[in-house]
Amino acid sequence: MPADEAQSSQEDGVDLEALARLFTIPRAPAQGLVKALIDTFFHVEVTGVENIPAEGGALIICNHTDLIDVPIQAVHSPRRIIYLGKAELFEPDKAISQFLFQEGSPLNAPGLGVVRGAIEATLATIGAAHRIQLTEWGGQPIVRNFRGETAKAAVEYYKDLEDFMVGLLEQGHMLSIYPEGTRTNTGVMAPFKALAAKIAIRAGVPIVPSGISGAFKFLTLESFLSGRMFRTAIHYNIGKPFQPDEFPPGDLKKSSKELTALLEKQVYALTQHPERREQSRGRARVL
Repeated sequence: MPADEAQSSQEDGVDLEALARLFTIPRAPAQGLVKALIDTFFHVEVTGVENIPAEGGALIICNHTDLIDVPIQAVHSPRRIIYLGKAELFEPDKAISQFLFQEGSPLNAPGLGVVRGAIEATLATIGAAHRIQLTEWGGQPIVRNFRGETAKAAVEYYKDLEDFMVGLLEQGHMLSIYPEGTRTNTGVMAPFKALAAKIAIRAGVPIVPSGISGAFKFLTLESFLSGRMFRTAIHYNIGKPFQPDEFPPGDLKKSSKELTALLEKQVYALTQHPERREQSRGRARVL
């Protein structure tokens, strides 16, 4: 893993990983439960699921509008998708511990050593269970905006991260990437970065374009209080894969740039015109 490894699973002789796995929920029942909840409370329409390859390495891409994009994509996929998430999401126990035991906290009193030890042990177990659960469902931690101690260290980290993603695809996994690099702040799809195209070309795997609309600022307090969350229709459309033999020719840099432009047009089309998923690759030219 290119990300810093999570804390050791051994705490005072206790195998936290083994203990945490007792509470791990397999992907299939969790997927069914989350899908049922989404279908019950929200209006989500999904098309083109049949375009997801049944097996083998594949990259699925999408525009990024809201936090709900990920669960919508994940629960409607017939296969497990791997998501790269910032490391902090995999370590909630650290954030809670820092808050509870910050300077001046009464829990730091000398006479509460046993209590503090019990709280830390509990948090460590919960943290281990959380990390294992996210991994079971397809999560992989990475360090976002890694700078390192030197510029060379940062370059090496991102090279390792890219190699790691290529390796996942070559091993037959399905990986999800949001080529904009982050969620939109305006509701307008931002230009795509070339990383997705680059790793798909290197791994020689198909790219499945998809587009989501209606979800901008969906999971917000304002959306909940106003009731918009329960009235808004979200459309998630999955297009036909770009096969490796359809990738633009040329060196990696040139091919990645040209393929990124095609993918950006295709994803935009899927956010606007779901019916186009059934057309040939030439549909991108009619935008």
